[in-house]
Amino acid sequence: MDLNRKIAEWKESGNYHLAVGMLFGMAGVGGVSKAGVPGAPSFGVALAMGATLGGVIGYVVGHVVMKGSEKAAESVYMPRALGTYTKTHSGIDAMEAKGDVRGAATAWDNVSIEEPGNPWPLIRAGELYFRKLEEPALALDRFQLARKIPGIHPEQQRYAIQKIIDLYLGPLDDRGRALVELRRLIEEHPGTREAVHAREALSRLKAQ
Repeated sequence: MDLNRKIAEWKESGNYHLAVGMLFGMAGVGGVSKAGVPGAPSFGVALAMGATLGGVIGYVVGHVVMKGSEKAAESVYMPRALGTYTKTHSGIDAMEAKGDVRGAATAWDNVSIEEPGNPWPLIRAGELYFRKLEEPALALDRFQLARKIPGIHPEQQRYAIQKIIDLYLGPLDDRGRALVELRRLIEEHPGTREAVHAREALSRLKAQ
């Protein structure tokens, strides 16, 4: 067993902060007792108080503050549908990094089958078919499927619609359907930045 790895895992857990908090609490309160500060409890009582106080602080830091920061970071850097968990598929990312883009796209397709309520694998597959494999019809299919998943996060839905618009205005060359999607974005997501840009694009296309 790799001792260094186990220590690192322990440090990442909230129990590490709990233990450290208890030690510092015992040292601090116990030191006050040893110094003979008037009104200070006996040394034994001080150690118990310090362990309790430090333990509470350590628990809050390790289990609440640190875990809360992790969830906040995840919400920013890993978009996901509300109520669903987006797994990290490092093997697929590694496959793509090594140049096996088609294999990565197929792998994301398989994940989408395993997680039918999760739009993220479809979005990832759509990106690969669109940008790297240059298969716009397959990309369109994945983004359309993602957009229609019940409970999809609005941010992900707006992203999928934008990609559909890019496909219609780009390789699929279908301005009529692009106009339909622009109107959809404006009507279904009013007041968003994407809707504002869609309204501007709609005006430009109509003027052409």
